[in-house]
Amino acid sequence: MKVKWMKKMVALMAVGTMVLTLFAGCGSKEAKQEENPDSLNIMVWEGTWSEEIFKDFTKETGIEVNISYIDNTDTLLSKLVEGSAEYDLIDLEGAYVQSFVDGELLAKIDKSSLKNLSNIKDEYLEKGPIGDEEGAYTVTNMGPGYTSVVYNKETCPVEIHSLKDLADPALKGQIAMVNSTISLYGAALVACGYEANSTDEAEMKEANDLLKEIKKNVKAFVGETAVSVLENGECSVALCWDYMTLCNDNKENWDKFEMVELEDGCEQFIQYWAIPSSSTKQAAATQLIDFLLRPEEASKSYVEYGGNPNLKEDVLADYVPQDYYENPSFAKYDAVYDKSWNVAVDDEQISLMDTYYTELMGN
Repeated sequence: MKVKWMKKMVALMAVGTMVLTLFAGCGSKEAKQEENPDSLNIMVWEGTWSEEIFKDFTKETGIEVNISYIDNTDTLLSKLVEGSAEYDLIDLEGAYVQSFVDGELLAKIDKSSLKNLSNIKDEYLEKGPIGDEEGAYTVTNMGPGYTSVVYNKETCPVEIHSLKDLADPALKGQIAMVNSTISLYGAALVACGYEANSTDEAEMKEANDLLKEIKKNVKAFVGETAVSVLENGECSVALCWDYMTLCNDNKENWDKFEMVELEDGCEQFIQYWAIPSSSTKQAAATQLIDFLLRPEEASKSYVEYGGNPNLKEDVLADYVPQDYYENPSFAKYDAVYDKSWNVAVDDEQISLMDTYYTELMGN
């Protein structure tokens, strides 16, 4: 079953500093809370959450859940800043949490009301995303995903240990790469020995030079997923976030594809539940978060779409297929957890990345 969880950005923070200026005061006024609301408006990634869960919530509480789907975080950001839509619960990419918190766009979550919070794996509770390390504004809704090199063990002609290995001429015409700016330049910076959030222009230029060399071998840049070009044999290698998707998609892929534990580490990304500060239904939104942390409900999304659960395995085990945790992506994700990196969206870095990205894609 294909899963679209963790769809990433193709173009990041196009509005830059102007957006952060608009942020100021957007959520500073305390929203008047509505008692006993009859509906909630939520925005989530499509292909991630089983709609059956939200119907179950309505059956139990009488509160209708109106679902909107997001294709990237810029869409959500613009809607909140412009005030063109009101949401009570959002599925927020970890890289954006700091900007949303700094802009006062999020409300603190009443964790004392989350009876099922203890179902979440301890390591995801111990530290929140950048900008909300104490977890005051967010609750993780999935385990982490990773952007790394995935290759076909039957057709890839070289051994791969580092992103730099993708520049090997033997891979000409065989590589697919995501075109997310942070994923590309973060990975290249790390491969060159620098921090993924570097704003040093000389370091960024070196990363760009590496990407230029790799681009000579690239057959396709992909926005959402590299699954199809890997499965149909069009490409034998991809820098992508699709390893767990491939494993969930077809058991034959368990032996066919492998994810590289890049020697310099790989990008980690996590999604979070967050409540907009403008919501007048924050108590009901918190109630929905708690409902979504029930293993019997959370499991419905994993059965339908797959994915890396944020809930403890012993809590969830009775509600997912017996062989759910046998697919190799779980062991691989555990192996890279401690040596992965993540960054928060930063105007200065994004501006610098975008300058080089334009040059990269224009060549």
